[in-house]
Amino acid sequence: MPRLIAPDVSYHASWLEGSAEFDGAHRDGAGAEDWPLEDEDDQSFLRFVDALVNDAKPESPRKPGYVPCTYLWIVDGDTFLGSLAIRHELNDFLLTRVGTSVTA
Repeated sequence: MPRLIAPDVSYHASWLEGSAEFDGAHRDGAGAEDWPLEDEDDQSFLRFVDALVNDAKPESPRKPGYVPCTYLWIVDGDTFLGSLAIRHELNDFLLTRVGTSVTA
């Protein structure tokens, strides 16, 4: 049964397999924009997973314009299926260009 978990290095091989299916395309919600993860370097993947987990903390360093975000992975057994990104706040860019605003 699929479940949500915090990013975990034990899914490295399965994450690489899923990532390969995107064939270099942008993966919204994966948090992988600045990470060269197509190689199989365990230390790079460990730093990536740590960065995803730490991004939920307001005090963590991040690029200008980025907001704290909780990343969750969808897994089934030992297979990575996908990911979710839950932003803790919205800024003007996210409200006007990324998110949807509802007006009354």
